Amino acid sequence: MKRYDTIDLSTLGRADRYKILTGAVVPRPIAFVTTLGPSGVVNAAPFSQFVIVAVDPGLLGISVGPREEGTKDTLENIRDTSEFVINMVPAHWADIVQAASEEHPREVSEVELLGMDLVPSDIINPPRLAECDVQFECRTHRICEFGDAPNHFVIGEVVRMHVREGLSANSKIDQTLYRPLSRIGGRTYATISDVKMVQE
Repeated sequence: MKRYDTIDLSTLGRADRYKILTGAVVPRPIAFVTTLGPSGVVNAAPFSQFVIVAVDPGLLGISVGPREEGTKDTLENIRDTSEFVINMVPAHWADIVQAASEEHPREVSEVELLGMDLVPSDIINPPRLAECDVQFECRTHRICEFGDAPNHFVIGEVVRMHVREGLSANSKIDQTLYRPLSRIGGRTYATISDVKMVQE
């Protein structure tokens, strides 16, 4: 019989709650979000609290946590423009994701800083990250505020989806070819390496 350590989250500080929760809920896909700042600067930031909210219509959600002072540039840009792109992160981008998670002034473009290539979106103004195999152009559906910090849950409606040629057929992604990066905890990342198919 298994034995368990029982944890009362209310007794932990915020940093420890974050570590234990994000270390347990794994792996988490990473939404690498591109937005436009007020001067046209392209902001790129990763968010690993990311989920499908609905499919009718297609809604994706990201949780944007607080920063030490004020709110994150991504949230401010989404509030200002109601547009953003969710880019799925390629397997070899762990270092880029980690570097982009550092806080920079709003006028600094992580895209330029890290040498990422861009391609134009079809419908919205923020560009897509060229090296990502899947990208979702989104318009804001709703922003909800949760917690004491607080966190903001941004829900976007997918107005256009882009999938690398050869990766999908009949509305299905080939999971033997798709290798997005996922977050485990802290500076630890993972990719899909073992795909199992259950027979009907």
